[in-house]
Amino acid sequence: MNFEQKLIDKYPDLFYKKEDGSLECPCGAWVPQGWETIVDELCGAINNYIKCTYRLDGEITNKMYYFWRSIGKCLDWSHKLFLKLFPKLNKWEYNKPFYSFVEKFRQRSYKCVKYNKVYPPAVKIDQIKEKFGELRFYYSGGDKEVAGMVRFAEYLVEQTCEVSGEKGELCRRGGWYKTLSKNTLNSDIYKDYKPVK
Repeated sequence: MNFEQKLIDKYPDLFYKKEDGSLECPCGAWVPQGWETIVDELCGAINNYIKCTYRLDGEITNKMYYFWRSIGKCLDWSHKLFLKLFPKLNKWEYNKPFYSFVEKFRQRSYKCVKYNKVYPPAVKIDQIKEKFGELRFYYSGGDKEVAGMVRFAEYLVEQTCEVSGEKGELCRRGGWYKTLSKNTLNSDIYKDYKPVK
């Protein structure tokens, strides 16, 4: 099984659906063997983030929300003013009854709000490839967290040998660039590559 098919089978939500229902990566997914683990982990992190991360978005369902909230704010403001005037009373045993009183107004305002789970925008992978010894991960959708994950994977790949997966560095032979480890550079196939400094 090739790497592209492995990713499609493992993370179907990250790929496009064709008219016949099968999944595809429009421009392909190919990375050197040494980077496959990093790309696999990146896809797993994106998939997990998209499915499991959400924020609560409040929708006000009753106009009484503004009334109860303004009462709570007025009481908070008056309490701060009271403590400035009488700083010796700023002890928990004196303030506890007041906080529980204000919390009742807050609870009433919360009842006027309906909370919905908002998930991050979906991500669809367009292409994954190696170019000039670096990872190119093209995708649609997502947010700044997904962009950060992709950038971190690109950073890891810059230090990982394409062939063995060991620690490597960018090397060059003419116009060809590869990220290779010292052991790989000593092999006959890659002996013409020299580290780029």
